Amino acid sequence: MVETADIAVIGGGMVGLASALALQERRLDVVLCDPGEARARTSFGNAGVISRGSILPMASPALWGKLPAYLRNADRALRLDYTHLPRIIPYLAHFLAAARETRWREAAASLLPLTSAAYAAHERLAARAGTTDRLARTGWIKAYRTEDAFAGAALERDILERHGVAFEILDGDALREREPALVRRYARAMLLTETGSVREPGRLIEACEALYAQTGGRRIRSTVTRLTPDGDGWVLAYEGGTLWAKQVVLAAGAASGVLARELGYRFALAAERGYHRHYALHPDSPPLSRPVLDTGAASIIAPMGPDRVRVLSGVELNARHAAPNHGQIEAASREAADTLRLGGPLDNEPWLGSRPSTPDGMPVIGRAPRHRGLIFAFGHGHIGLSTGPVTGEIVADLATGREPAVPIAPFAPQRLLGFPRLI
Repeated sequence: MVETADIAVIGGGMVGLASALALQERRLDVVLCDPGEARARTSFGNAGVISRGSILPMASPALWGKLPAYLRNADRALRLDYTHLPRIIPYLAHFLAAARETRWREAAASLLPLTSAAYAAHERLAARAGTTDRLARTGWIKAYRTEDAFAGAALERDILERHGVAFEILDGDALREREPALVRRYARAMLLTETGSVREPGRLIEACEALYAQTGGRRIRSTVTRLTPDGDGWVLAYEGGTLWAKQVVLAAGAASGVLARELGYRFALAAERGYHRHYALHPDSPPLSRPVLDTGAASIIAPMGPDRVRVLSGVELNARHAAPNHGQIEAASREAADTLRLGGPLDNEPWLGSRPSTPDGMPVIGRAPRHRGLIFAFGHGHIGLSTGPVTGEIVADLATGREPAVPIAPFAPQRLLGFPRLI
Protein backbone atom coordinates (compact mmCIF):
# COMPACT_ATOMS: atom_id res chain seq x y z
CA MET A 1 0.00 0.00 0.00
CA VAL A 2 1.38 3.42 -1.01
CA GLU A 3 1.80 5.89 1.83
CA THR A 4 0.09 9.27 1.30
CA ALA A 5 0.48 12.81 2.66
CA ASP A 6 -0.73 16.35 2.11
CA ILE A 7 2.84 17.46 1.46
CA ALA A 8 6.29 15.88 1.33
CA VAL A 9 9.47 17.77 2.19
CA ILE A 10 12.62 16.44 0.54
CA GLY A 11 15.67 17.37 2.61
CA GLY A 12 16.35 17.39 6.34
CA GLY A 13 18.74 20.31 6.73
CA MET A 14 17.77 23.61 8.30
CA VAL A 15 15.55 24.67 5.39
CA GLY A 16 13.79 21.32 5.10
CA LEU A 17 13.24 20.87 8.84
CA ALA A 18 12.00 24.43 9.29
CA SER A 19 9.62 23.95 6.35
CA ALA A 20 8.27 20.69 7.78
CA LEU A 21 7.69 22.29 11.19
CA ALA A 22 6.00 25.36 9.71
CA LEU A 23 3.76 23.18 7.53
CA GLN A 24 2.82 21.13 10.59
CA GLU A 25 1.74 24.35 12.31
CA ARG A 26 -0.61 24.96 9.37
CA ARG A 27 -2.30 21.62 10.13
CA LEU A 28 -0.96 19.83 7.04
CA ASP A 29 -0.08 16.14 7.09
CA VAL A 30 3.68 16.25 6.42
CA VAL A 31 6.22 13.58 5.54
CA LEU A 32 9.90 14.52 5.77
CA CYS A 33 12.15 12.57 3.40
CA ASP A 34 15.81 12.49 4.41
CA PRO A 35 18.38 9.73 5.10
CA GLY A 36 18.98 11.15 8.57
CA GLU A 37 22.77 11.44 8.30
CA ALA A 38 23.36 14.47 10.53
CA ARG A 39 27.01 15.08 9.62
CA ALA A 40 26.17 14.97 5.90
CA ARG A 41 23.99 18.07 6.14
CA THR A 42 25.54 21.42 5.36
CA SER A 43 23.66 22.94 8.33
CA PHE A 44 25.74 20.72 10.63
CA GLY A 45 28.99 22.43 9.65
CA ASN A 46 27.89 26.05 9.55
CA ALA A 47 29.65 28.88 11.40
CA GLY A 48 26.30 29.65 13.04
CA VAL A 49 26.17 33.32 11.97
CA ILE A 50 22.71 34.93 11.69
CA SER A 51 23.38 38.34 10.21
CA ARG A 52 21.13 41.00 8.75
CA GLY A 53 24.27 42.07 6.91
CA SER A 54 24.63 38.79 4.96
CA ILE A 55 23.44 40.51 1.80
CA LEU A 56 26.65 40.59 -0.26
CA PRO A 57 27.11 37.60 -2.59
CA MET A 58 30.46 36.09 -3.52
CA ALA A 59 30.07 37.38 -7.09
CA SER A 60 31.35 40.84 -6.24
CA PRO A 61 33.02 43.49 -8.44
CA ALA A 62 36.28 42.63 -6.62
CA LEU A 63 36.25 39.27 -8.42
CA TRP A 64 37.90 40.69 -11.52
CA GLY A 65 41.01 41.84 -9.69
CA LYS A 66 41.31 38.50 -7.88
CA LEU A 67 40.53 36.31 -10.88
CA PRO A 68 44.16 35.58 -11.87
CA ALA A 69 44.91 34.35 -8.33
CA TYR A 70 41.70 32.32 -8.23
CA LEU A 71 42.54 30.63 -11.54
CA ARG A 72 45.99 29.67 -10.21
CA ASN A 73 44.50 28.41 -6.93
CA ALA A 74 46.74 30.98 -5.29
CA ASP A 75 44.03 32.58 -3.09
CA ARG A 76 42.87 30.72 0.02
CA ALA A 77 39.31 31.98 -0.46
CA LEU A 78 38.72 29.66 -3.42
CA ARG A 79 40.05 26.37 -4.73
CA LEU A 80 39.04 25.14 -8.19
CA ASP A 81 39.15 21.53 -9.28
CA TYR A 82 39.70 21.85 -13.01
CA THR A 83 38.39 18.38 -13.81
CA HIS A 84 35.00 19.52 -12.48
CA LEU A 85 34.76 22.89 -14.27
CA PRO A 86 33.13 21.64 -17.51
CA ARG A 87 30.14 20.45 -15.47
CA ILE A 88 29.47 23.89 -13.98
CA ILE A 89 29.81 26.07 -17.09
CA PRO A 90 26.24 27.43 -16.69
CA TYR A 91 27.04 28.34 -13.07
CA LEU A 92 30.27 30.09 -14.06
CA ALA A 93 28.54 32.03 -16.84
CA HIS A 94 25.88 33.33 -14.42
CA PHE A 95 28.55 34.01 -11.78
CA LEU A 96 30.60 36.22 -14.10
CA ALA A 97 27.47 38.03 -15.23
CA ALA A 98 26.60 38.77 -11.60
CA ALA A 99 30.03 40.15 -10.68
CA ARG A 100 29.19 43.79 -11.40
CA GLU A 101 28.49 46.60 -8.97
CA THR A 102 24.95 47.17 -10.23
CA ARG A 103 24.07 43.47 -9.80
CA TRP A 104 25.79 43.37 -6.38
CA ARG A 105 23.70 46.29 -5.19
CA GLU A 106 20.50 44.74 -6.60
CA ALA A 107 21.23 41.44 -4.85
CA ALA A 108 21.83 43.24 -1.55
CA ALA A 109 18.47 45.02 -1.81
CA SER A 110 16.74 41.72 -2.64
CA LEU A 111 18.34 39.78 0.21
CA LEU A 112 17.80 42.42 2.89
CA PRO A 113 14.14 41.59 3.70
CA LEU A 114 15.05 37.90 4.03
CA THR A 115 18.10 38.43 6.25
CA SER A 116 16.28 41.09 8.29
CA ALA A 117 13.61 38.52 9.19
CA ALA A 118 16.13 35.77 9.99
CA TYR A 119 16.91 36.36 13.66
CA ALA A 120 13.29 36.76 14.75
CA ALA A 121 12.43 33.53 12.93
CA HIS A 122 15.30 31.79 14.74
CA GLU A 123 13.97 33.08 18.06
CA ARG A 124 10.53 31.65 17.30
CA LEU A 125 11.99 28.29 16.29
CA ALA A 126 14.37 28.18 19.28
CA ALA A 127 11.47 28.83 21.65
CA ARG A 128 9.59 25.85 20.18
CA ALA A 129 12.65 23.56 20.08
CA GLY A 130 13.97 24.50 23.52
CA THR A 131 17.30 25.83 22.21
CA THR A 132 17.06 29.49 23.23
CA ASP A 133 20.23 29.08 25.30
CA ARG A 134 22.19 28.34 22.10
CA LEU A 135 21.15 31.60 20.46
CA ALA A 136 22.91 34.89 21.23
CA ARG A 137 23.07 38.31 19.63
CA THR A 138 26.73 39.07 20.22
CA GLY A 139 27.56 40.45 16.76
CA TRP A 140 30.31 39.19 14.52
CA ILE A 141 33.63 40.57 13.32
CA LYS A 142 35.30 41.01 9.95
CA ALA A 143 38.97 41.63 10.66
CA TYR A 144 41.48 43.21 8.27
CA ARG A 145 45.22 42.72 8.62
CA THR A 146 46.21 45.86 6.71
CA GLU A 147 44.84 49.33 6.06
CA ASP A 148 44.84 48.55 2.33
CA ALA A 149 42.63 45.51 2.89
CA PHE A 150 40.24 47.62 4.94
CA ALA A 151 40.17 50.33 2.27
CA GLY A 152 39.42 47.68 -0.36
CA ALA A 153 36.16 46.85 1.41
CA ALA A 154 34.78 50.40 1.17
CA LEU A 155 32.04 49.43 -1.30
CA GLU A 156 30.81 46.73 1.08
CA ARG A 157 30.55 49.23 3.92
CA ASP A 158 28.77 51.71 1.67
CA ILE A 159 26.10 49.15 0.72
CA LEU A 160 25.61 48.05 4.32
CA GLU A 161 25.28 51.65 5.47
CA ARG A 162 22.78 52.49 2.73
CA HIS A 163 20.60 49.60 3.88
CA GLY A 164 20.78 50.55 7.54
CA VAL A 165 22.88 47.59 8.64
CA ALA A 166 24.51 48.64 11.91
CA PHE A 167 28.25 48.27 12.36
CA GLU A 168 31.16 49.78 14.24
CA ILE A 169 34.69 50.31 12.95
CA LEU A 170 37.40 49.29 15.41
CA ASP A 171 41.12 49.93 15.30
CA GLY A 172 43.54 47.26 16.44
CA ASP A 173 43.51 48.29 20.10
CA ALA A 174 39.71 48.53 20.28
CA LEU A 175 39.42 45.09 18.69
CA ARG A 176 41.70 43.57 21.34
CA GLU A 177 39.55 45.19 24.04
CA ARG A 178 36.39 43.63 22.55
CA GLU A 179 38.04 40.26 21.87
CA PRO A 180 40.98 39.66 24.23
CA ALA A 181 41.24 36.08 22.95
CA LEU A 182 42.76 37.42 19.70
CA VAL A 183 46.55 37.44 19.79
CA ARG A 184 47.08 38.39 16.16
CA ARG A 185 47.42 42.10 15.48
CA TYR A 186 44.85 43.49 13.02
CA ALA A 187 44.82 46.95 11.50
CA ARG A 188 41.03 47.40 11.49
CA ALA A 189 37.83 45.46 12.04
CA MET A 190 34.14 45.85 11.34
CA LEU A 191 31.83 44.68 14.13
CA LEU A 192 28.33 43.99 12.82
CA THR A 193 26.42 44.66 16.00
CA GLU A 194 22.99 43.28 15.01
CA THR A 195 24.31 39.84 14.18
CA GLY A 196 23.44 36.78 16.21
CA SER A 197 24.86 33.28 16.18
CA VAL A 198 23.91 29.71 17.01
CA ARG A 199 26.33 27.75 19.13
CA GLU A 200 26.83 24.22 17.77
CA PRO A 201 24.39 24.36 14.83
CA GLY A 202 24.23 20.57 14.70
CA ARG A 203 22.54 20.55 18.11
CA LEU A 204 19.88 22.93 16.77
CA ILE A 205 19.19 20.51 13.90
CA GLU A 206 18.90 17.63 16.39
CA ALA A 207 16.46 19.63 18.52
CA CYS A 208 14.32 20.46 15.47
CA GLU A 209 14.26 16.78 14.51
CA ALA A 210 13.13 15.89 18.03
CA LEU A 211 10.43 18.58 17.93
CA TYR A 212 9.18 17.31 14.58
CA ALA A 213 8.91 13.77 15.95
CA GLN A 214 7.27 14.89 19.21
CA THR A 215 4.58 16.78 17.31
CA GLY A 216 3.66 13.72 15.27
CA GLY A 217 5.75 14.37 12.18
CA ARG A 218 6.24 11.42 9.89
CA ARG A 219 9.51 10.78 8.10
CA ILE A 220 11.06 8.46 5.58
CA ARG A 221 14.72 7.85 6.34
CA SER A 222 15.81 7.35 2.77
CA THR A 223 16.97 9.31 -0.27
CA VAL A 224 14.30 10.20 -2.81
CA THR A 225 15.52 8.89 -6.17
CA ARG A 226 12.71 10.02 -8.44
CA LEU A 227 9.99 12.66 -8.39
CA THR A 228 7.08 12.12 -10.81
CA PRO A 229 3.88 14.13 -11.42
CA ASP A 230 0.81 11.96 -10.89
CA GLY A 231 -2.62 13.44 -11.58
CA ASP A 232 -3.23 16.12 -8.98
CA GLY A 233 -0.20 15.10 -6.91
CA TRP A 234 3.26 13.57 -6.93
CA VAL A 235 4.85 10.17 -6.57
CA LEU A 236 8.17 10.04 -4.71
CA ALA A 237 10.25 6.92 -5.23
CA TYR A 238 12.83 5.92 -2.64
CA GLU A 239 14.69 2.79 -1.71
CA GLY A 240 12.09 0.53 -0.15
CA GLY A 241 8.89 2.14 -1.37
CA THR A 242 6.90 5.04 -2.79
CA LEU A 243 4.99 7.97 -1.35
CA TRP A 244 2.11 9.93 -2.88
CA ALA A 245 1.76 13.57 -1.86
CA LYS A 246 -0.50 16.39 -2.97
CA GLN A 247 2.42 18.84 -2.86
CA VAL A 248 6.21 18.56 -2.66
CA VAL A 249 8.87 20.88 -1.26
CA LEU A 250 12.29 20.35 -2.83
CA ALA A 251 14.74 21.46 -0.12
CA ALA A 252 17.54 18.96 -0.62
CA GLY A 253 20.39 21.46 -0.67
CA ALA A 254 23.15 20.71 -3.14
CA ALA A 255 21.32 17.55 -4.27
CA SER A 256 18.23 19.48 -5.36
CA GLY A 257 19.51 20.08 -8.87
CA VAL A 258 19.59 16.35 -9.65
CA LEU A 259 15.88 15.81 -8.94
CA ALA A 260 14.93 19.09 -10.62
CA ARG A 261 16.87 18.14 -13.77
CA GLU A 262 14.74 15.02 -14.25
CA LEU A 263 11.72 17.33 -14.45
CA GLY A 264 13.37 19.50 -17.10
CA TYR A 265 14.79 22.23 -14.83
CA ARG A 266 18.51 22.65 -15.50
CA PHE A 267 19.51 25.12 -12.82
CA ALA A 268 22.85 26.93 -12.83
CA LEU A 269 24.00 25.52 -9.49
CA ALA A 270 27.27 24.34 -7.97
CA ALA A 271 28.31 22.38 -4.91
CA GLU A 272 30.33 24.87 -2.89
CA ARG A 273 32.35 22.62 -0.61
CA GLY A 274 33.67 23.75 2.76
CA TYR A 275 35.64 22.21 5.61
CA HIS A 276 35.81 22.74 9.35
CA ARG A 277 37.76 21.41 12.31
CA HIS A 278 37.35 21.93 16.05
CA TYR A 279 40.13 22.97 18.39
CA ALA A 280 40.38 23.38 22.12
CA LEU A 281 41.33 26.80 23.41
CA HIS A 282 44.46 26.97 25.54
CA PRO A 283 43.48 26.83 29.24
CA ASP A 284 44.96 30.30 29.79
CA SER A 285 43.09 31.86 26.85
CA PRO A 286 40.02 34.01 27.38
CA PRO A 287 36.96 32.62 25.57
CA LEU A 288 36.12 33.88 22.10
CA SER A 289 32.89 35.86 22.35
CA ARG A 290 31.71 35.93 18.74
CA PRO A 291 32.56 34.58 15.26
CA VAL A 292 35.50 36.25 13.52
CA LEU A 293 36.13 36.35 9.77
CA ASP A 294 39.85 36.82 9.17
CA THR A 295 39.77 38.36 5.68
CA GLY A 296 43.51 37.83 5.28
CA ALA A 297 43.16 34.08 5.82
CA ALA A 298 39.76 33.81 4.08
CA SER A 299 38.55 31.71 7.00
CA ILE A 300 36.24 31.98 10.00
CA ILE A 301 36.80 31.10 13.64
CA ALA A 302 33.56 30.58 15.56
CA PRO A 303 33.09 29.79 19.26
CA MET A 304 31.30 26.50 19.90
CA GLY A 305 31.53 26.72 23.69
CA PRO A 306 33.65 28.48 26.33
CA ASP A 307 36.69 26.31 25.63
CA ARG A 308 36.44 25.25 21.97
CA VAL A 309 36.26 26.86 18.54
CA ARG A 310 35.36 25.81 15.02
CA VAL A 311 37.79 26.77 12.25
CA LEU A 312 36.14 27.01 8.83
CA SER A 313 37.88 27.10 5.45
CA GLY A 314 37.27 28.99 2.24
CA VAL A 315 35.31 27.63 -0.72
CA GLU A 316 36.16 24.64 -2.90
CA LEU A 317 34.36 24.17 -6.24
CA ASN A 318 34.33 20.43 -6.87
CA ALA A 319 31.97 17.51 -7.30
CA ARG A 320 29.92 16.80 -4.16
CA HIS A 321 31.26 13.27 -3.77
CA ALA A 322 34.87 13.88 -4.80
CA ALA A 323 37.59 12.84 -2.37
CA PRO A 324 38.43 15.46 0.28
CA ASN A 325 41.30 17.87 -0.25
CA HIS A 326 42.41 19.17 3.14
CA GLY A 327 44.74 21.86 1.85
CA GLN A 328 42.42 24.77 2.63
CA ILE A 329 41.45 23.66 6.12
CA GLU A 330 45.06 22.87 7.00
CA ALA A 331 46.06 26.39 5.92
CA ALA A 332 43.12 27.88 7.85
CA SER A 333 44.11 25.91 10.95
CA ARG A 334 47.70 27.17 10.77
CA GLU A 335 46.43 30.74 10.52
CA ALA A 336 44.04 30.16 13.42
CA ALA A 337 46.93 28.97 15.58
CA ASP A 338 48.51 32.41 15.11
CA THR A 339 45.20 34.17 15.78
CA LEU A 340 44.15 32.45 19.00
CA ARG A 341 45.94 30.44 21.65
CA LEU A 342 44.81 27.02 20.54
CA GLY A 343 45.18 23.62 22.10
CA GLY A 344 44.96 20.43 20.10
CA PRO A 345 42.37 19.40 17.49
CA LEU A 346 39.20 17.77 18.82
CA ASP A 347 38.31 15.89 15.62
CA ASN A 348 40.02 12.88 14.11
CA GLU A 349 39.70 14.46 10.68
CA PRO A 350 38.14 17.61 9.20
CA TRP A 351 34.43 17.75 8.38
CA LEU A 352 33.40 18.32 4.75
CA GLY A 353 30.04 19.56 3.48
CA SER A 354 28.61 20.94 0.24
CA ARG A 355 26.67 24.18 0.20
CA PRO A 356 23.98 24.52 -2.48
CA SER A 357 25.40 27.55 -4.29
CA THR A 358 23.69 29.83 -6.77
CA PRO A 359 25.88 32.13 -8.88
CA ASP A 360 24.07 35.32 -7.84
CA GLY A 361 24.19 34.41 -4.15
CA MET A 362 20.40 34.32 -3.75
CA PRO A 363 18.32 31.25 -2.92
CA VAL A 364 15.76 29.62 -5.17
CA ILE A 365 12.41 30.05 -3.41
CA GLY A 366 9.09 29.78 -5.21
CA ARG A 367 6.63 27.61 -7.07
CA ALA A 368 7.96 25.57 -9.98
CA PRO A 369 7.03 27.39 -13.20
CA ARG A 370 5.87 24.30 -15.11
CA HIS A 371 4.59 21.92 -12.41
CA ARG A 372 1.67 22.46 -10.08
CA GLY A 373 2.20 21.53 -6.45
CA LEU A 374 6.01 21.72 -6.52
CA ILE A 375 7.78 24.30 -4.35
CA PHE A 376 11.50 25.01 -4.64
CA ALA A 377 13.47 25.99 -1.51
CA PHE A 378 17.20 25.49 -2.01
CA GLY A 379 20.39 27.26 -3.06
CA HIS A 380 20.90 29.29 0.12
CA GLY A 381 24.69 28.95 0.01
CA HIS A 382 26.32 30.51 3.08
CA ILE A 383 23.01 31.68 4.61
CA GLY A 384 21.10 28.38 4.75
CA LEU A 385 21.26 28.01 8.52
CA SER A 386 20.67 31.74 9.01
CA THR A 387 17.61 32.07 6.75
CA GLY A 388 16.34 28.49 7.04
CA PRO A 389 13.60 29.24 9.63
CA VAL A 390 12.21 32.23 7.74
CA THR A 391 12.35 30.24 4.49
CA GLY A 392 10.30 27.53 6.20
CA GLU A 393 7.65 30.11 7.03
CA ILE A 394 7.64 31.30 3.40
CA VAL A 395 7.25 27.71 2.18
CA ALA A 396 4.27 27.23 4.50
CA ASP A 397 2.70 30.38 3.09
CA LEU A 398 3.15 29.16 -0.49
CA ALA A 399 1.76 25.72 0.31
CA THR A 400 -1.38 27.18 1.92
CA GLY A 401 -2.03 29.90 -0.65
CA ARG A 402 -0.96 32.86 1.47
CA GLU A 403 1.15 35.79 0.36
CA PRO A 404 4.61 35.48 1.99
CA ALA A 405 5.54 38.27 4.37
CA VAL A 406 8.97 38.46 2.69
CA PRO A 407 9.05 39.40 -1.03
CA ILE A 408 10.36 36.41 -3.01
CA ALA A 409 10.13 37.61 -6.63
CA PRO A 410 13.95 38.10 -6.80
CA PHE A 411 14.40 34.43 -5.80
CA ALA A 412 12.24 33.09 -8.65
CA PRO A 413 13.51 29.81 -10.17
CA GLN A 414 13.34 31.16 -13.73
CA ARG A 415 16.33 33.44 -13.29
CA LEU A 416 18.81 30.51 -13.17
CA LEU A 417 17.46 28.52 -16.10
CA GLY A 418 19.39 28.92 -19.36
CA PHE A 419 22.34 31.20 -20.02
CA PRO A 420 22.57 34.88 -19.00
CA ARG A 421 23.66 37.88 -20.99
CA LEU A 422 27.29 38.54 -20.11
CA ILE A 423 27.26 42.20 -21.19
